[in-house]
Amino acid sequence: MTQPTPLWLRQLASPRRHHAAEGAARRAATLLLRLTCAALLAWIGYIHLHLWAEGYRQIPTDGPLFLLDAVAGFVLGAALLAWPRPLAGLLAAGYTAATLGALLLSLSVGLFGFRESVSASYVTQSLALETITLLALLGWTALAAATPGRPARRRGPSPRQPR
Repeated sequence: MTQPTPLWLRQLASPRRHHAAEGAARRAATLLLRLTCAALLAWIGYIHLHLWAEGYRQIPTDGPLFLLDAVAGFVLGAALLAWPRPLAGLLAAGYTAATLGALLLSLSVGLFGFRESVSASYVTQSLALETITLLALLGWTALAAATPGRPARRRGPSPRQPR
């Protein structure tokens, strides 16, 4: 039986309770993966800030987007640390997918009149970093969203207790 969408969305944003059946190894792996994802997001932010400072700020339209991408990387990395919910992982994965997609577009057909070269600084590193980050974020989000069998919520009026 599937859950209605609002309940599913509410569960994505709700804090996770650890059940006794979850082992310490799973919790440790989830924490380590979350910390890794936050560090990878900050690394993406650093690369974009560095490239912006080194001259990409002079490129019309793309320059300000590099600065925005840098800020977003740092903010989402911090958000993942402060708010460890599956929704934060999905937002960070969406950001990473958009960043990777923009780089691929820039390499193939150009983006806002600017075409990137694969031999440019940080291009191959960014391709690898953003792909790994996207996969790690999707993995962490899946782990964070997984909940052992939760009892179904009862719908309708609650039974009255005898007095």
